[in-house]
Amino acid sequence: MKSAFRVATSSLLLAGFACSSPDSPADLGGTGGLPAAGGAVGTGGAAAGGTLSTGGTLSSGGALPTGGASAGGAVGIGGSSAGGSAAGGASAGGAPTGAGGDDTGSGGIDGGGGMPGAGGSPSTGSPGCGKAATRPDPRQQQTIQVGNLTRYYLMYVPENYDPDTPLPLVFGIHGLNMNNVWAAHDQSGFQLIEATQGKALLVYPQGIRANGQSTMPSSQSQWGDADSNWGGPPPNADPQRIQADLAYFDAILEFVNANYCVDTKKVFSVGFSQGGFMTNVLGCERPDVFRALAPVAGWGPHGSNPSCSKQDAAHAILQTQGTTDGIVTVQLAEATRNFWRDRAGCSNMTMNSSHGQGCIEYQGCDDGKPVVYCTHGGDHFVPGGTGARAWNFFQSLD
Repeated sequence: MKSAFRVATSSLLLAGFACSSPDSPADLGGTGGLPAAGGAVGTGGAAAGGTLSTGGTLSSGGALPTGGASAGGAVGIGGSSAGGSAAGGASAGGAPTGAGGDDTGSGGIDGGGGMPGAGGSPSTGSPGCGKAATRPDPRQQQTIQVGNLTRYYLMYVPENYDPDTPLPLVFGIHGLNMNNVWAAHDQSGFQLIEATQGKALLVYPQGIRANGQSTMPSSQSQWGDADSNWGGPPPNADPQRIQADLAYFDAILEFVNANYCVDTKKVFSVGFSQGGFMTNVLGCERPDVFRALAPVAGWGPHGSNPSCSKQDAAHAILQTQGTTDGIVTVQLAEATRNFWRDRAGCSNMTMNSSHGQGCIEYQGCDDGKPVVYCTHGGDHFVPGGTGARAWNFFQSLD
């Protein structure tokens, strides 16, 4: 992971989204449409050499998007910032109140039981342990140079952060035509800050535009090449895009490990839709880095297209799928589930899982590599409680 990079801060507003869901057991609850595309992010800050700066403020005139109720996963649109304007205006595939349209949704998913691991292996601290570190504003875009592109991400460092105590690192990855502000802060996103309660470092990466160019986060961003890998929904066709995104994740990991105290045995990823796709890519391409994956309505390697270059790639898996998803189908989700199930050495036998209503767990899996598959009766959205369930699952691992 020798990507050259520079890190700095820059200000933001926000925007929003689009993407995924499949499947089969009981109902996780929550119905709703896709999040709506939102406003573009303002500019500000500059790349500085070496360390994370503390400068930069929210762009003047910017405001959080208004409108749109959170109905099991929809999000409003609008808002503008200095240097950017609102992009788009309607949700893709659903009204702002979600499919079915009432503001109450239907409960969302149960956070799940997931018992914290008892004992477990000792943590392995990264080179950043013992170093004084800044706490970046979790709403302020950080920049990192990857090749000739300036890439963006958000980072959350707990208020009680102790540089001598290794913490888990969790990535929260947005979907197609969404952004990292949605993933980090929207009520229809992952809500990992609330779920982890100051017990993890959080990073929210930002995709780039379909033309391969990086901009301040907007509603037009995406990940890798969704057309040439694993037969998912099509929007692009450049295999080099995945390699560019992998270099970006490598650079973030290198920086965070060098400057913060990370438990390198507890690096996880949660991703929605195309972000679930990217989560599966990371599992395949960086199996020595990621301990567990939690894709939501995201496709991955499967029987007819099993490309997963690292043959030793096998992980603890918590996969969530909507049974009426028309974007990432149940069939595609189940095929991806079966791939990870087989890689983990599991049998076809299942039992009800302690990780919540609608979840089954495969039996006979290799030690430390449980495969849990959760379904809800909705379509392509993130069910309420997803972040809490994922965190409970991660915590249950040794």
